[in-house]
Amino acid sequence: MTRFLLFATLAVALVAYSFWIYTRVELRVPAGRWLAGVRSAALVLILLLLFNPRLPLADGSGAAQRWVLLDASLSMAAVGAEGVSAWEAARARADELAATGWRVVRFGGDDLEADAAADAPPDQMESRLAPALAAAAESGAREVRVLTDARLEDAVAVRSTLEGLPLDLTVETFGDGSDHAGIARFQVPDLSRADGTPVAELEVFGGAGSDSLRIEILEEGRPVAVAALPAPSLGLRSSTTVELPTPAAGGRVRYTARLVGVDDGFADDDEAVAFTNVGFEEGGLVVVSLRPDWEPRYLLPVLREVTGLSTTGYLRVAPDRFLLMGRAVDRGATVDSTTVRRAAQEATLLVLHGLTGEAEPWVAALAASPGRRMVFPADAGGAATVGLEAEGPLPGEWYVSPDVPTSPIAGALAGASLDGLPPLSRLLVPETPAASPPLQLQLRGAGAPQSALVLLPGGEGRDAVVLASGFWRWAMRDAGREPYRRLWSGVAGWLLADRAMAAAEPRPLRWVVPRGEAVQWRMPVDSSRVRIRVEIDGAVVRDTLVSGGAAASLGTLPPGAYRYTVLSEGADTLGAGRFDVASTTLEMLPRPEVPGLRDGSAPGVEGAVPSGTPLRTTPWPYLLVITLLCGEWIGRRRSGLR
Repeated sequence: MTRFLLFATLAVALVAYSFWIYTRVELRVPAGRWLAGVRSAALVLILLLLFNPRLPLADGSGAAQRWVLLDASLSMAAVGAEGVSAWEAARARADELAATGWRVVRFGGDDLEADAAADAPPDQMESRLAPALAAAAESGAREVRVLTDARLEDAVAVRSTLEGLPLDLTVETFGDGSDHAGIARFQVPDLSRADGTPVAELEVFGGAGSDSLRIEILEEGRPVAVAALPAPSLGLRSSTTVELPTPAAGGRVRYTARLVGVDDGFADDDEAVAFTNVGFEEGGLVVVSLRPDWEPRYLLPVLREVTGLSTTGYLRVAPDRFLLMGRAVDRGATVDSTTVRRAAQEATLLVLHGLTGEAEPWVAALAASPGRRMVFPADAGGAATVGLEAEGPLPGEWYVSPDVPTSPIAGALAGASLDGLPPLSRLLVPETPAASPPLQLQLRGAGAPQSALVLLPGGEGRDAVVLASGFWRWAMRDAGREPYRRLWSGVAGWLLADRAMAAAEPRPLRWVVPRGEAVQWRMPVDSSRVRIRVEIDGAVVRDTLVSGGAAASLGTLPPGAYRYTVLSEGADTLGAGRFDVASTTLEMLPRPEVPGLRDGSAPGVEGAVPSGTPLRTTPWPYLLVITLLCGEWIGRRRSGLR
């Protein structure tokens, strides 16, 4: 009764509003009352749709009013003690109900699908029942039967949803509901030292009826460690860390963790994969010094502090050997140029120190590729590598001018005392002077001002080219430490501001793609159309043309270890590597329970379930609303109203 009175009150208000508009606000026209009636009808009909009454258009035996909600989540594929999976038993039961007029609908996530393919396996990554119950009630179902293994992820939401749904609801459970074991999480952090020992992070759930779980860890398919930990209780997790031996090789290393001695009928979560970068950390700050100098010694800690990024530094000690920079305790064995190149390609901010015109091709490619870089060229050829034509270096002592010009880093230098700072040396002079240099130098403190560095903005990246040498002398003195920090803080802030990172080479966005998610790719901004070829076990599964700079996606792929090759339009190889699509799923983690539901032998909900079809599920109210609104618009135009 309350619901009816509220509807009647609102309907009267809408009718009164419509007639008031046409009799008091609009110009008086002969058809005004007719137009007011049309608008009133449209508004009342919209209000009726909001209240959604049931219409006596179908009896209780109609196929549309009896739904079977079939759980199609991955956990239904678990095989029980009798060798039959919960899915097979539930599928057979759904076929029986479908033969008597029930409508079978698969559920898992937010989307529902009519089960047209009888042999379609369970493929949903989650088991959420509340959206399916709401959709069934909205579609006019009066009887709903749920076929599930009861490992629901939204038990609380189901209880809340059931309180307001007029459904005759029962549930039939399948599967033995026993304890189950699986790997919930496996990570191996990047290792900056090539001779370090990575520490793997493991998280498991369940126990499959045992007191402890045994996990074997493999490096590139070779067993390297074994961990044993107490099995957690049903529905809970347990975590541990495992120290692994020094990797046999640098670069990107693949680790696998797998449960040993567990046979619970569901193997998808018995194995997990992780990649780690040995010799560098992905996505941090990388400093590469190509010649001996004191500058990286002082620059590295300053940039680490002002950027907050993980920092790795490499100092060249031989033609193809680099020593890790930093504290003595952090230094390890030398690494080769391949490791340094990979680290530089994955860097958020790259510092190239001592760049010359005779640098190796891989160094020149790093300097010319899009990205965010701070470059210390050693000669004019090094400056030309990053696109700056310059002369020199010029000898003499170059003192910084105390006047700070207007520039993107002027704010960082404001208030800094630049008087009395040690002179700089080996100055490169650009052929085209900057209109507003960030910092000015004068020969012996009295000559014509020259720029100490140049900021080169671009659509694909940013470069800060440092034209003078000897800034480290500032950091050696108490009075110069603050100006030194302010200068490089401002430069780093400008380089990282509004950053839209571009990949040095096309590669997957993640090396381990979660199951059920699309494989996204990171593409260079300046590349043309490229071909991405993905293989597994030698068979090509994707061969796609994509445009450079665009967000590329290969869609979802089945779990497995894949290899990829990226080719240019001229069939040149732009990149190659591997990635995994994880098989791990947490579908077996929830404790089997039936929140607020009855088993199949129990009666339905107490009280009468409203009969009829909800108004929203029929098409004619929407067609009638559109017709009334269009008719009112035509009538207003013909009457001279806008």
